[in-house]
Amino acid sequence: MDDREAMIDEIIDKFNFEKVHIAMTALDWKWKPTANNTSAVPSISRLKEMARHLLRESIKHKVVGSGGFEARYTPKVDNDPEYFYLRFILCEADSYDD
Repeated sequence: MDDREAMIDEIIDKFNFEKVHIAMTALDWKWKPTANNTSAVPSISRLKEMARHLLRESIKHKVVGSGGFEARYTPKVDNDPEYFYLRFILCEADSYDD
């Protein structure tokens, strides 16, 4: 296993997917499609699967997101180590004007 996969595994182990699942259930936040082509609140295993996928994709695209998750990858620069960041965004705003 390479270092990046080990870092992704560590994030998956540390992240509180149970809390995300509780929030999504309370808000009736559904993803689609499921295996039977209906919308449903994702299971914890599906949340982990999506997070792992996004973390891997962030290596190519630096920042990716879907279903409330945002994954970031920052490559090693000089003496700063590479790292990953995962968050679940429930609500957000900014004042940036184009």
